[in-house]
Amino acid sequence: MNAPAPPGGAAHSQGTMAGSESGSTQLILRNGLVISMDSEIGDFTAADVLIEGTKIQAVGPRLVSDAPSIDCTGRIVMPGFVNSHHHMFQTALRGYWSDALSADYFTQSRQGEKAAFHVYTPEDVYWGQYAGALEQINAGTTTVVDTSQCTETPEHTDAAVKGLISSGVRSVYAFSPKAHGSTPHPSYAHPADITRLRETYFPSDEQLVTLAMGSPVNEANWRLARDLDLPIYSHVNDEAAGLHVEKLSQLGLAGPWNTYIHCTGLAASTWRVIANTGGKVSLSNMVEQTLCTGMPGMQPALDHGIQPSFSTDAVSLGPTDFFSQMRAAYALQRSRIQERAIREEVIETDMVSTRDILRMATIEGARAVHLEDKVGSLTPGKEADVVVLNPQLLNAAPLNHVVGAIVMLMDTSNVESVIVRGRVMKHAGRLLGVDVASVVAELQHSAEGIISRSDSPRVLLTSCRS
Repeated sequence: MNAPAPPGGAAHSQGTMAGSESGSTQLILRNGLVISMDSEIGDFTAADVLIEGTKIQAVGPRLVSDAPSIDCTGRIVMPGFVNSHHHMFQTALRGYWSDALSADYFTQSRQGEKAAFHVYTPEDVYWGQYAGALEQINAGTTTVVDTSQCTETPEHTDAAVKGLISSGVRSVYAFSPKAHGSTPHPSYAHPADITRLRETYFPSDEQLVTLAMGSPVNEANWRLARDLDLPIYSHVNDEAAGLHVEKLSQLGLAGPWNTYIHCTGLAASTWRVIANTGGKVSLSNMVEQTLCTGMPGMQPALDHGIQPSFSTDAVSLGPTDFFSQMRAAYALQRSRIQERAIREEVIETDMVSTRDILRMATIEGARAVHLEDKVGSLTPGKEADVVVLNPQLLNAAPLNHVVGAIVMLMDTSNVESVIVRGRVMKHAGRLLGVDVASVVAELQHSAEGIISRSDSPRVLLTSCRS
């Protein structure tokens, strides 16, 4: 497939993307309220962040530099959010399964030749990926794992990768075997396709978009990932899948390279294996609750000494901004602690704080996607993935508790500027170089095609009175 060029300009490259919107190799964010998420650097009520090329050069008050600047007075400067699990190809089906339970979602999306996921064209995949990635940037998420399950043909996987690269987001493309429930296309190429993709698009791990394996708990796929030295992202949705993790651990296949998604209904023995092997955990707290797939793994993870990361799953099921995810996680953990308190099993320190939640959304997310040496904190030497938030809006002002405001009060309207790898992607509340109306039009066209070819009818209203 020759992927269409994104509206508003040419696709971003996989190479170095230094400088700001003005083309400078330096940029300084001046006089911001800095939340570094680095305990050695700390936070500042007024400080600067100096970016040189793709990296953070310095953080501190009154830095001496004549670099082009962005005035961040009265603004919060922090690392970008890290989303450790997302299915961006689904963007055209935004909100489609809002009322679904897990049986509805999995049946309608996967089961049968005309299930929604089996009627996607490569163009549908491209626009879903591209628009979904722009949505992440717009919401302050600078790194996202695309757990890509629409791998019907090599043309589909090419389109997915090109959509990510075109957007300019930092992403891990986690190639996943196609969804079950239909006859594979004659050109379906798993497991050969992941090797082809690596040779074609991923010659270096230093790129903005990198490669991983997205797989169920499957010995053959995990061995392939280990042979290719790739991280592994696996949905672990019930006790049976967790027990299979334990079996693969005995074969030496479970380790710090594994990120486990959802982690609902796991036995204590599985949690111990994840903790003892250095596994990472990705929780989609909103989707896990609304689909009724089981109690999210937030509290069991904490009980076993595991700091979880957050993820959004799919926009067909719910919101993919991290403000929503943080509040869902905070409320869930506090309500579970309340249950324990009733049984007199809790002490005050069991409660998560808003600072804990923000850490899970940033540096713990970076650890879960195996990029903690590059992103997740405003640490000099790391790549410059930075978000500027405006608290001087009606939903957050007056600012009395900075981290509390980020976690409990703000939404995407507060995201003023976003920088990915030193490049300004959003400024003054506007995505740069993007014709949003054209992107929305392409998504609308894609949605109409997907629904018309599938067995799933369009339902704009569940009930209506004339």
